[in-house]
Amino acid sequence: MKKYLLFVFLFWSIILFAQEKSPTSILFLGNSYTYYNNGVDQVLKQIAQSKGDEIEVLSNSPGGYWLEHHCSNATSLSYIQSRDWDYVVIQEQSQKPAFPPAQVEAETYPYAEILCDSIKNNSLCTTPVFFMTWGRENGDASNCASYPPLCTYEGMQWRLRQSYVEMAELNEGIVSPVGMVWKWIRENYPEIDLYQSDESHPTHNGTYLAACTFYASMFHKSPVGADFPDEVDATTAAILQTAAWNVVIDSLDIWQIDTTTHSADFEMLYLVKNVEANINNLSINADSCYWEFGDETSEWQYPDDNQQFGIISHNFPAEGLYEICLTAYKNCEPKKICRDEFVVVSGISQNNNSKNEIRINTASPDFISISNCNGKAFSLVSIDGKIVLKSVIDNNIIDISTIKSGIYILIIGNKSFKIVI
Repeated sequence: MKKYLLFVFLFWSIILFAQEKSPTSILFLGNSYTYYNNGVDQVLKQIAQSKGDEIEVLSNSPGGYWLEHHCSNATSLSYIQSRDWDYVVIQEQSQKPAFPPAQVEAETYPYAEILCDSIKNNSLCTTPVFFMTWGRENGDASNCASYPPLCTYEGMQWRLRQSYVEMAELNEGIVSPVGMVWKWIRENYPEIDLYQSDESHPTHNGTYLAACTFYASMFHKSPVGADFPDEVDATTAAILQTAAWNVVIDSLDIWQIDTTTHSADFEMLYLVKNVEANINNLSINADSCYWEFGDETSEWQYPDDNQQFGIISHNFPAEGLYEICLTAYKNCEPKKICRDEFVVVSGISQNNNSKNEIRINTASPDFISISNCNGKAFSLVSIDGKIVLKSVIDNNIIDISTIKSGIYILIIGNKSFKIVI
């Protein structure tokens, strides 16, 4: 028994292009907070690989370094330019972002901007990640007298949070809120030792906490169940993994982390004279779209103020079969879809209320019933453009008993319909 599906104007078949995903590349620019305990970058790599994510990491983290130093450091600058990074992690010296706001604006923010400009000049697809560090165990005693908020851990942590969030906002980056996960562990599991004896640098627990936070921030996945270094016990690892995920996912807007997915999709709406096609872009959460019309022409499309793409029009050179491809981008990540569309000249507009009704005669599947068309000429065209049936509609019935299964275009006057047999 033949089965039929009926659509208006055009036929299409979806071909999704699966793209091989390359390893996520991450550059760390920091200081001793980054390189302690074999380096947070290497611990992150262990976590990612155990969760099925391939990453490539590189780090330049000399002890005591400021962002200002990285701005003129030949190694940091050459590393930035060495490839198109997915992420570049930026960590300021541990005290400087906690200083008074006016001082931070003068001594830290300009260098964060310079670094981010260098990163974006190398590749617009790289995301700066601001490594929110932790307050010292009992505050910053050396600067307490000149700025009272630094006298306590809580005051220092709050200023670090403010500065790192603002730096990310000013430079279109995201925050890895390591310091806020640290705070949560201090408040809920004070028995977990995060500090070295200097009350500043991280223990292996602290470095693992940082790596779990980076994983959650960049991959938008929970680190729960990931591998952990030998120096971290299983119970502590599970607590740190869960805390990192909960703190990150709880305040995505604050950390400016966008976890929404995007998709590419479109539909052919209708054709007008001169083979001009109107195509509705149905892509979701994309920031730009690239059209390839199958006639050696292409065009970029951008969303409106409401983040909608809407209709795009294109003049095809002639009737025929075209492979139309749409690539939707979000933060430079492509999602591509292609469809074969049979373009025919039609005088139908989107708002035309046709009185024709096509329906399948299920009792006798070798016939198509179509109202208000008795005596009209019709053609049934195969996808390769050959006319397989041409006659006059008799008693509003078309006999297709001799037609093989497949996809066809039924043309009646200036109207075109797709039929799947």
